Amino acid sequence: MAEKNLDFTPEQLEVYIRHAGKVIRELYSEKLERRVFPGMEPDKVMGLFREQLPEEGFDISDLLEKVRTDVVGAATMNIGPHYYGYITGGGNQVAILAEMLSAALNQNNLKWHSSPVSTELEKLVIRWVSQFIGYPDSAAGAILDGGSTANFNCLAVARKNMMPDHMSRKGLSGMPPMTVYVSAEGHSSFDKAADMLGIGLDNLRKIPVDDRFRIRTDLLKKQVDDDLSKGFRPICIIGIAGTTNSGAVDDLTELAEIAKDYGIWYHVDAAYGGPAAALDSVGYLFEGMEMADSVVINPHKWLYVPFEAACILVKEPEKLRKTFSLIPDYLRSNEDGGGRTDLMEYQLPLTKSFKALKVWMTLKAYGAKRLRDTIQGDIENAGYLARLVQDSDDFEQMAPVPLSITCFRYRPEGMNDEDAELMNRKLAHAIEQDGRIFLTATKISGKTALRTCFINPRTTKKDVEWILEVIRDVEADVMQQSSRK
Repeated sequence: MAEKNLDFTPEQLEVYIRHAGKVIRELYSEKLERRVFPGMEPDKVMGLFREQLPEEGFDISDLLEKVRTDVVGAATMNIGPHYYGYITGGGNQVAILAEMLSAALNQNNLKWHSSPVSTELEKLVIRWVSQFIGYPDSAAGAILDGGSTANFNCLAVARKNMMPDHMSRKGLSGMPPMTVYVSAEGHSSFDKAADMLGIGLDNLRKIPVDDRFRIRTDLLKKQVDDDLSKGFRPICIIGIAGTTNSGAVDDLTELAEIAKDYGIWYHVDAAYGGPAAALDSVGYLFEGMEMADSVVINPHKWLYVPFEAACILVKEPEKLRKTFSLIPDYLRSNEDGGGRTDLMEYQLPLTKSFKALKVWMTLKAYGAKRLRDTIQGDIENAGYLARLVQDSDDFEQMAPVPLSITCFRYRPEGMNDEDAELMNRKLAHAIEQDGRIFLTATKISGKTALRTCFINPRTTKKDVEWILEVIRDVEADVMQQSSRK
């Protein structure tokens, strides 16, 4: 009869943990400087793994070797010092240990008695994150998978608390159309949330920005007044504390005052920029965030926690519970004296892993001061690149650099706008394929820009200097290839 126990012997488990540890050690000691993008097409990646569902098991040591060669080999090296794409934190090694232990414990953080330690640590982490960014530490919240889910949850809280109670029973039929306000630089997660929450994409008001890419508050007030005169129900004003495109931070205090004047829920998307509120150098940009009804901040971005960890913070806990608390018979339990918190009442997901462990271990191991210093280093790297761009005669700065995102384009003297546009579109793809560095392209004021985001403590000033050198090399290759055609 086949063995049903899936466990290894203790001796085998130790051997395999050591083997996996060697794979991780090699990754950090030898692979960080390799090509960032592996340069593979989809068929080649799938070709490494294409087979029928295995009927029989594979030797574990051989399986770990396949991970070492094929999984690591096909991965984008976003933990390395030359990755500047999107807003992807470089992670930290304390959290690697946390993830191993979390998987071993296999906690399901839905009710207090299903995982007392993960519940209490999540509550503590929510308080610590709030303290780190200067938000009231009496707030409640939860740790979710990412900023899109977190923003969705917070808009759901806004909708629930700004609309009549009978909406939950009768739905949106007969309700006045709701409106939500965000800058034109707001994240696409708000479009998804407006769609899925029944608010409607047409009712997501995208307000133009000023020359620093911050929401125009004069136009915001005009839009709210216009909507009220037409019978709409404004339910949420969103402030951005670090836009995805350029890192711009809205005037959070003025937005808070506008929301208060109109009696509208005030939400701040600080998924990326929030941790910088703790810094003396840029903390003034975030004044007013503490007045928000809800905030999103992603520790897996600028607190260097590996994916996934995104926090929702809601100033009044009962408003969070009002949105998500629903307890069927099969999830009822005796409280044994009270004091228990069931996190399923604070979020949409029911089943959830022990995400708090890696955030708690990160904050505990490094401390707030060291994390602030590291964040400051990222800001200095972005500023250094901006100065290199400004001092060059072949690059052009495209946006201010308030935090750690630098947007620029290749444009040597004499190159017109049309040629610069075409060249930078080509460069974005060519740089990816070259693989020495990884950055992304975006649009700044309608023009293609190369965008770098610095949220990795492994990046040095020498690495920053290398960015423009690599781009110049790639541009020469692009020109050479074009001349052959």
